[in-house]
Parts: sequence; C-alpha cells; structure tokens
Amino acid sequence: MPEHDPEQELGPKITSALQDHAGLTGPQKSGLAREARRRVHRRRQAWSAAAAAVLAVAAVGGVWGVVGGDSPVATSQSDSASSAGAGEPERKSEGVAKAQDTGCPPTHPIQQAASLQPTAGLDLNSPVSGLWACRYSLTQGGLLGQQDFDAAVARQVVDAVKVLPERNPDLPVFKCAPQTAKPSEAIVLRFATAAGTREIWVVYDGCADAGFFTGTHTYGLYSAPLKLFMKGDVRPPSGTYLNALGDW
Repeated sequence: MPEHDPEQELGPKITSALQDHAGLTGPQKSGLAREARRRVHRRRQAWSAAAAAVLAVAAVGGVWGVVGGDSPVATSQSDSASSAGAGEPERKSEGVAKAQDTGCPPTHPIQQAASLQPTAGLDLNSPVSGLWACRYSLTQGGLLGQQDFDAAVARQVVDAVKVLPERNPDLPVFKCAPQTAKPSEAIVLRFATAAGTREIWVVYDGCADAGFFTGTHTYGLYSAPLKLFMKGDVRPPSGTYLNALGDW
C-alpha cells in the first residue's frame, strides 16, 4: 500500500478554505495562507521527529512498539547479560578447604614434640579434599621436602591407613638407648578438611616405634600407604624401619 501522507489531506482542505473565503481582502487572504503553511510545517516536523526516534532505537539494537505493547527483546547486550544473571541462583562455596591452603610450614611442632602424637590429628572418617606431605628433620631442624596431592590421592592415603592394624608384626623390635631412640626425620601429612588442616604423623626412623599416628590412634607402618606420598624430595633416602620393610 502507498505510504499515507498527511499533506494529501491538508492540501484539499486548505484549497477549499481559500476558495470559501475568496471574497476576503488581500491581507486576510495572505494571513490564512501563512497559517495553513505553518500548520503543514508543524505536521512535517512531528512526523520527522517520530521517524528519527524509530531509527535511533533500532540503531542500538532495541525494539520499539510503534502501535504499543511491551517488547520481549532486551534493548542492549548489557541488559541481556543482566537478565541472564538475574535468573541464576547464588553460588556458595561448598565442601572442604583446598589443599593449597594448608602448605608445609618451615618449622613444625613435630620437631620439638616430646611424643609423636599430633594435637590436631585427622579423624579418618572425615572427608578430605587435598594433602600436603611435609618431610622434616628432627635433629637439625628444617623442612627437607614437600609435595602436594589432590583430593583423590588424599582419600587413597586415608583409606589405605584406616584398614591397618596397630602394629606391623613383620617389623623388628629394637632395643636401643634413649639418645638414639628418637628418629632423625619424620613426615607430616597435612590434610585439608572442612574443619581445617588435620594431620597424621609418619615415623619410619629411629628405634623406638614406627607407624602412622593420628593423635588418638596408632596404625602400623606398611608400604602401601607410603608409596602414595613418598615421592620427589618427600621420599627419604633410608630409614630404620623403611629398610626393614624392603618394598617401600
């Protein structure tokens, strides 16, 4: 259909009005003509402004209903992103702490401990999300090596320890003087849990005792758990009970 032009309606009306007042004097005729032209000009301005508004909205990606009604389309990419984010539920941090938050401190209470019983021992039924294995010298002091492991390895270590008896009957029983009973080094297993860092102390040197100590329970020293974390510079070159194990 041809575009509707308001001037097509105004033209005949103005002409008819001029003819009806043909008997008017010259000044009156000229005044009517000016008034007609002014009204046509105002109509042109109004339609031009409306057309410009449509083009401006379309240029920024919006949708404008000329005949009314709400548009279901967002007017900009930022509005789209805001609408998408508003529908998503707030995400909260769940689970246990990350192993990276535990780390291996340069010095550790195991170096001065009178007995090898951690005060923040691990409950072997607690979920774990990571592990740092920290090897310390108990005679000269200092951190000898460290290695971090993911949640899968951490769970494997816990599962391997919890099934062990309190003592490995295949290991020898040494008789030694008190000054030589203390191990020269030991490993601290620092687990990340929901309650914070919890530890197992691993003793494999000296001549007094050996095994995995949780603070509330002792598990015998076996090679299966050792193979999971004794890697890199956490792996000792030797140890009294390690040498007796043979397959660590």
